[in-house]
Amino acid sequence: MVRHHGIKLDYLSLGLGLWLMTGCSTWPAAGENPYSPPETEQWHELEHHDFELQILATRGAKSCLPGQYQTLENLYLKARQEAKAGFSDDADITLLQYQTQFAKIQQQMDWLEYHTLCLNPHYSEIELRDKFLVLMKIDNQFAFNRTQLLPDYQQALRRAASILKRQNHWHLQLTGFTDTIGSENYNQDLGMRRAETVKRFLIEQGVEAKQIAIFSAGERLSKENPASRTERLSNRKVEAVVLVEHHTRSPHRVYSLQDWHAVRESL
Repeated sequence: MVRHHGIKLDYLSLGLGLWLMTGCSTWPAAGENPYSPPETEQWHELEHHDFELQILATRGAKSCLPGQYQTLENLYLKARQEAKAGFSDDADITLLQYQTQFAKIQQQMDWLEYHTLCLNPHYSEIELRDKFLVLMKIDNQFAFNRTQLLPDYQQALRRAASILKRQNHWHLQLTGFTDTIGSENYNQDLGMRRAETVKRFLIEQGVEAKQIAIFSAGERLSKENPASRTERLSNRKVEAVVLVEHHTRSPHRVYSLQDWHAVRESL
């Protein structure tokens, strides 16, 4: 009887050992992320919202609407943490809340810009234009003999569009350039097609077509050493110039704090 019980105990010990071995093997190793990685599309959306927050701050949201801006920023950070942890469904719900708050704060900012002196439109416009031009000058825009936008250039153009479509009194001149490989006539056409590709992409992002004019310089202004691949790559580009019309808005009316209910009723 003792031996029989001993055999049963040995089997139990063996089974328990196997269970522990197989069970432990399912846990992530030290330093390993136990969650699935963030979805690429969702992560790109978060990057875009991060840039939206920067634009709002440039326009003066942090000083004129501090509570609303903080709420929006908290929603963005929450969605980012959820996406990073692999909780994509939770991140989607938080992003919907973010988008609702973003639309609300945009309306409030427009009201403040047209009716109060809380914002400094002259300063913010200069800063926005500088940000816009930096985005439009990103390197590695096109591959050799191609009109397709390279991935980093697409991302920069999406951010540039976020600025441009909020500034409908800006007019954009796009000029396409090429390297010196090929005939002058062919490169003239290639430069125009590159400018047209950028225009079409910006329109797809919500920019009005009437804000954009396109031109081509082809290879005429391209000075390069045939042995330098870097110089040739830098000539495959579209340059942007911003022309700002005089504002046609009516003079600001300065409201007091007692008039703040007007913006609440209008939203």
